[in-house]
Amino acid sequence: MEEQVRYLTIGEMSKITNLPIRTLHYYDQIGLFKPLYVDSVTNYRYYSESQIYKLDLIKSLKYIGTSLEHIKKAQSLTPEQLYGFLTEQEQIVEKKVKRMLEVQQTLLKTKKLLEEQITIPAYNKVYEMEVASQRLLAIKTKGVNILDVPDKYFSSLIKTVERGGSVMNSRYGGIYPLKPYARIEEIYYDYFFTPLLTERYLEMLNKDVEVLRMPAGRYACIAFEFNELAYFQAYKQLEAYVKYPQSVVYEVFMPNNYSAEELSSYVVELKVKIL
Repeated sequence: MEEQVRYLTIGEMSKITNLPIRTLHYYDQIGLFKPLYVDSVTNYRYYSESQIYKLDLIKSLKYIGTSLEHIKKAQSLTPEQLYGFLTEQEQIVEKKVKRMLEVQQTLLKTKKLLEEQITIPAYNKVYEMEVASQRLLAIKTKGVNILDVPDKYFSSLIKTVERGGSVMNSRYGGIYPLKPYARIEEIYYDYFFTPLLTERYLEMLNKDVEVLRMPAGRYACIAFEFNELAYFQAYKQLEAYVKYPQSVVYEVFMPNNYSAEELSSYVVELKVKIL
């Protein structure tokens, strides 16, 4: 005796599968999940309970981010082919997870940098602080005084970071030797850099670009709002405080505002590692 087919209305199928009626309508329109029977008079859609497992596949693939186009292709696969398809989807998900972890890391490091700026203990006065190790994307410079605007170096760093699939943060600075300079015009960068926000490996670096690491440890620091006079006065304070030969200065420019309608202003922090 032939088994009687029990039809489900679209409303019943919606409740059973927890899918909105409009979604079932859409799946029908694009040929992804069609009703077993459509009444030619009322145009009502009817389904059978045996079709539910097909929706399970659709919902599972949609949950992991598979496009409807690829779900439609997966419906025609054998179990063996579907296994291979799911392996490919797993690899795609792993890449997405890695990407989101990098985004999270970028957010955390950006917040950390802002927190350090917000909590600067004093301006125009030397203070000591513990500094974590920091990766720096640096470009070797030649004949660049700290009063110059190194546009070509800045542009090169931006292109390198973005080519590596990351983004440039709003901080930049330079590295130069700690010496008894008599004038600010005597200070020349060895490197111009931007802090890296992720641990992502950067490929295809230009010959003059490299990844440096600012060592962790205790640093003597001084912060000030940027202008030429304040810069050199702050530098001489730091030099007198440290008194270490063969040390290097890490200089960081930090924006004070981000408005397109306001003049740019910066806080500068100079750091020298205490040996």
